[in-house]
Amino acid sequence: MTYQLLKMLHVAAVVAWLGGSLFVSLFLLSSQPQDDDEAPKERKMLGALRRWTLYVTTPAMVLTWLVGLHLAMTFGWFAMSWIWVKIGFALALSALLGIQSAALRRMANGSARRPPLVDLYAPFTVVASAAIVTLVVVKPF
Repeated sequence: MTYQLLKMLHVAAVVAWLGGSLFVSLFLLSSQPQDDDEAPKERKMLGALRRWTLYVTTPAMVLTWLVGLHLAMTFGWFAMSWIWVKIGFALALSALLGIQSAALRRMANGSARRPPLVDLYAPFTVVASAAIVTLVVVKPF
């Protein structure tokens, strides 16, 4: 595959991954214990979001990693410092998706406990994404 196709695949996977992660962040932030009349609506949304995370967001994250690591190995980017900082941010975003998935699972199992630091999930995703884009475009070091 050519570089342009791999880069396009990587960027498309990133958009699906981070878009899904942002949506989960906002859902977790806005979810409140509902009365019995509204609970079925939230449970339906929760089920749909869990399936989306399982079948779209998580595979997009895996594809992002596979294509990104392939590009880095092919073009010798591991010798550059910026890629290691980018990998650090990507690891943190991957861990966040795991935390979010666990929170969705707990909610589906009936836990009303609010996930820790849920207020920071969306802002962290945006800031980390901006940092990654800056590192890739500018390659400051």
